[in-house]
Amino acid sequence: MDSTTGILQNSQRLRYEALSNFATDLNKAASFNDIGEALTAHAKYIIDTYMLRICYTHRGDTWCIELSRGEYAIVRPRNNAVRKFELEILANGLPVSYALEDGTIDILKRTAFNDPKIAYVRSLPVFYYEDRSIVITTGAKEVVSQIDQDFKFLRSIADLAANKLLQLELLQEIKKNNKELKKKNQQITRLNRDLEKTVLTRTAEVTAANQELLTLFYRTSHDFRAPLANIMGLANLAKLVTEDENVLDLFDKCEQVVRKLDGMLSKLNVLSTYSYETQVGEVDFKQVLRGLKTNYQSRLDDVGGRLVFDVHLTEKHVCNTHAYINIFDNLIENSLTFHKGGLLIQIYIFSFKGNLVIKFSDNGQGIPPRVINKIYDMYYRGNSASAGSGLGLYVVRRLVKSLGGEIYVQSKVKQYTYFFIKVPLTQTV
Repeated sequence: MDSTTGILQNSQRLRYEALSNFATDLNKAASFNDIGEALTAHAKYIIDTYMLRICYTHRGDTWCIELSRGEYAIVRPRNNAVRKFELEILANGLPVSYALEDGTIDILKRTAFNDPKIAYVRSLPVFYYEDRSIVITTGAKEVVSQIDQDFKFLRSIADLAANKLLQLELLQEIKKNNKELKKKNQQITRLNRDLEKTVLTRTAEVTAANQELLTLFYRTSHDFRAPLANIMGLANLAKLVTEDENVLDLFDKCEQVVRKLDGMLSKLNVLSTYSYETQVGEVDFKQVLRGLKTNYQSRLDDVGGRLVFDVHLTEKHVCNTHAYINIFDNLIENSLTFHKGGLLIQIYIFSFKGNLVIKFSDNGQGIPPRVINKIYDMYYRGNSASAGSGLGLYVVRRLVKSLGGEIYVQSKVKQYTYFFIKVPLTQTV
């Protein structure tokens, strides 16, 4: 890891720690002023900002929190009027950024962001249920380079603030109408529970920054796979009550789409479940590869392909077999996705200087030099015709890294692709 990467990772951990502290203070907030104080204390460590404005609208009522020069102000706009640039951002529904180096942007005139010290402005609209929305805008003294990361942190601030603002609204309504006290208390309890979950999630990211994606993958796959299973069941049930070919065809297509999404979630789940897998043992690579060959034999036959392997190890390799099954499974699937006529997949496993070495090759389409550095990116597809999820090689590299190993690739278009994986033979259990 070079020094630049280390600095960036340390910066990210500090930002997540500040976000967690903000969430903790926000959970204790009992008034709008408490929210302003929490923003004043933590916002500057979460996001590079000289000025910050949160415009919150719910059922026609508007509240604004403005932070500038270390001080905050709670504003109730006259007639609940939202500023013109915020209305346009809500109408478009997309995040925007403005570089003010060349002069003032017309839409920002007569706003606090029309400040000669501000060189860059970002705005993010967020929509919630019950006619709730937030526009969060920040002004920085310098142009920001990591725009995507900044919008991610802005979204987190908006979500936390929205939950707390709605909670405070409900408390005010309870004071005005005691007849709805029971109903409103239930809503407050629900919101407090959601806020506590958010705090727990952010805290986990701070204490285990390098586990951030694994935690996200676990929650996503866990939360979404159950509804997908329900959709599959309903589609199969519907087939029993109709004989209309057009309707049946639609259900088949629906089932195909759901299966594809379920497959994508399964790949994400691989990363999360691996980190929680505690059982280890001697890896029987021949048995693993025989099983995968059997699983893929039908698809290999369809394309006239072959899979051959050879294993030569001088000592036992004690590790998590599940990790290797998923590594080989994703590599084989990738070869089948980008195959050409007469596909040949070759896998050689041997030991060399205290390392387990895996050489995986195919004679498929190959990887163009212009994209070879992107193949491990999440959701990256090799070409527009690819039907894959764009997660296979990302999953492979994450698993190899979790084993303390490295992966390398060599490829020539329309000729071959080689993947070399090196993992220490002796694993720390």
